[in-house]
Amino acid sequence: MKNLTVIAAAALLLAGCEKETTLHSGLIERQANLVMAALLDAGIGCHKTAGEEGTWNVMVDESKFAAAVNLLEKAGLPRREHQGVGEVFKKTGMISSPSEERIRFMDALAQDLARTISGIDGVVDAHVHVVLPENDPFARHSLPSSAAVAIRSRWDADITDYIPSIKGLVKNSIEGLAYEKIMVTVFKDPPPGR
Repeated sequence: MKNLTVIAAAALLLAGCEKETTLHSGLIERQANLVMAALLDAGIGCHKTAGEEGTWNVMVDESKFAAAVNLLEKAGLPRREHQGVGEVFKKTGMISSPSEERIRFMDALAQDLARTISGIDGVVDAHVHVVLPENDPFARHSLPSSAAVAIRSRWDADITDYIPSIKGLVKNSIEGLAYEKIMVTVFKDPPPGR
């Protein structure tokens, strides 16, 4: 009789256990820790497990999956990994055309700027779009370079004071770019609970 009681208690414990699911996989440890900190701060239990090739997986109870996804989306986590100049300029073939090199250069420049801007307090994510026209050196008129910066900020952050500094950063990173040819647009996240 005692064995049946122990078995029944064990069955009830197992039935009460939540089934776990992978929320995110393949994260570097810093990203996994940031995700876990946000979830734990919100009262959502989680833990990390080792993944492939030195990466980490974040696990949550299946019943909390939707709440965890919504919370992380609002927090902009995990942050998008920006490629640097070294990764973008990796050659896959023997010879690259001048157009390919130019496109890789513009993309690498935009990625580096976006990574820097994303590190500003209050910024959840940033995208930078760079236009460097191919001007004929013998042409009478040339087209100016331009840049557009789209920033997603936290609902409680006011980054308007940073906009002149962001424009200055972009201007000084792109040769021949005029300050007035840089547009910065900020999109604020809605407050929690909306």
